[in-house]
Amino acid sequence: MTGSLSSDEASENIITLEQDHLNQIGSCVDVTGRLDDLIEETVTGEGNNNVVLDFQWIEKITSVGLNELIKINAEARRREVKVVLANVTKSVREILALTRLERLFDFEPLKASA
Repeated sequence: MTGSLSSDEASENIITLEQDHLNQIGSCVDVTGRLDDLIEETVTGEGNNNVVLDFQWIEKITSVGLNELIKINAEARRREVKVVLANVTKSVREILALTRLERLFDFEPLKASA
């Protein structure tokens, strides 16, 4: 996971996940810590209540990663933040569909690489 919340556009808060980190216990804590920053920006009128989790480096997701994703979504909902998954590969999307977790999230399409 990258070290900070970044913004590609003024209205989008993006957290880029890394393969090894998502599939380890504790990634939820890192992401939800960043949700606090997002909520503060929303309250001050500097941001919105959407966060994009960028999956560009995620080729597979384990049961640990799925559990962490569920925790991230639960914390975000509790804080009234909407989680959007971006750049999700076909294989990860299939796992999310099989586990019925796909319905918990909105998705942005894969971006073509340069």
